[in-house]
Amino acid sequence: MIKYWKHTSLLCLFLVMGNYMSFSQEIEPKQEVNIDDLGNVSDEFQENFFEALKQKAITNYDKAIEALQKCISIDPKPNFLYLELGKNYLELKLYEQAEDNFNKVRKEKPNDRHVLELLFESYFKQNKYKESIEIVEKLVAYNSMFKEQLANLYFHEKRYDDALTAIDELNDEFGRDQYRDNLRKRISSKITNPNNQIARLENSIKEKPKVEQNYLNLIYLYSQDNQKDKAYKTAKLLLKEKPKSELVHLALYKFYLEDTKTDEAIRSMKIALKSNEINTESKYKIVNDFLLFLDKNPQYESQLTEIITLLSAGENNAKVLTELGHYYYKKDQKEQALNFYERGIKSNANDFGLLKRILLLQLDLKRYEKSEVGSKLALEMYPAQPIFYLINGVSLINLEKPQEAIEILELGIDYIIDDLKMESDFYTQISEAYQKLGNIEKASEYKQKVIQLQKKS
Repeated sequence: MIKYWKHTSLLCLFLVMGNYMSFSQEIEPKQEVNIDDLGNVSDEFQENFFEALKQKAITNYDKAIEALQKCISIDPKPNFLYLELGKNYLELKLYEQAEDNFNKVRKEKPNDRHVLELLFESYFKQNKYKESIEIVEKLVAYNSMFKEQLANLYFHEKRYDDALTAIDELNDEFGRDQYRDNLRKRISSKITNPNNQIARLENSIKEKPKVEQNYLNLIYLYSQDNQKDKAYKTAKLLLKEKPKSELVHLALYKFYLEDTKTDEAIRSMKIALKSNEINTESKYKIVNDFLLFLDKNPQYESQLTEIITLLSAGENNAKVLTELGHYYYKKDQKEQALNFYERGIKSNANDFGLLKRILLLQLDLKRYEKSEVGSKLALEMYPAQPIFYLINGVSLINLEKPQEAIEILELGIDYIIDDLKMESDFYTQISEAYQKLGNIEKASEYKQKVIQLQKKS
């Protein structure tokens, strides 16, 4: 069975030309031909044919082909021979030979879905997009979801209007879909003259003023074409036609900010953040835009608390939480920064820079138990990073474990390369640990090392 996965491979195909596509449908193979289907054939023919099926079942495709060719030499007429040959060539990735055999079958069965699907696979894996389009346009009659593949193929043939039309028809039939939204954006980004699409959407809005997606698509196209006034007017028109629309606020808050309608902008942001229709990535952009706005308009910072509450009630987005951490870190509000950083790193524990910042903040705020545990975990991931040995050592000293601190610091100092400041910090901490142990002689020895390093620097 050949499975066609709907989302991942198609998106990759837009990024890397020539990659093979996995499709949304499943091709269901017909049952293998049984003895009653063979008709009046010789025993030798039967023997070779079923030998071919046996060899194919155990993945000996070359031997299956040999057996089928013996059948053809006995009687070349049955088209199921060429169907089976094509399948074996397909398994061997000999796509041109597979295509030739499927086309022989197609002469007798021009609209057989199974043959068309196999032929489509053969064409597509040879990057024969024009030929693929002809096949998929026929397959749409069997399942309209083939329009997703059709949109993709139109994209490769630079038939952008046709691609968008196929997506719109699917949306009309099945409703919006995140994959198709992303596909639409990729296609729209290639359109240098969007006038045809704009005109079509404007007409669609006149004919069906309650269809939300047409407005959203038109807003996107106007924005891409730098027609911001028209995009803004379209967004306000959608809000008038559908006052309960949530998706429109993804566009409106930006227009309100540009129009210095701050209260309306914040209201739109809150609606969008509460919406179940809006994905996490878009919510991240909203919060990021609001933080940029706050940099220039700090008087609205009181609104951030409510926005954070709305965000935490929804999906836990590590990127958003980390950005909030950065915002408070820049404002030197360390408690708030650490709070968001700690929440954000849960789903990205191997982020070296963020991990280092969290541990240093924990030290700064005297959260020694946390910094001791965290730095120990960090050393498991980054065993050659001296900063984590230093943090661990400082934490242990403040937890009244000076002997353990000395051991970890002496281990970590070997990883320092050409960094006199860090080496000095290590010796300072080792000196302090010996001081706590009451070993004044050792404490003084390491203090002298610090002084010598300071002279060099």
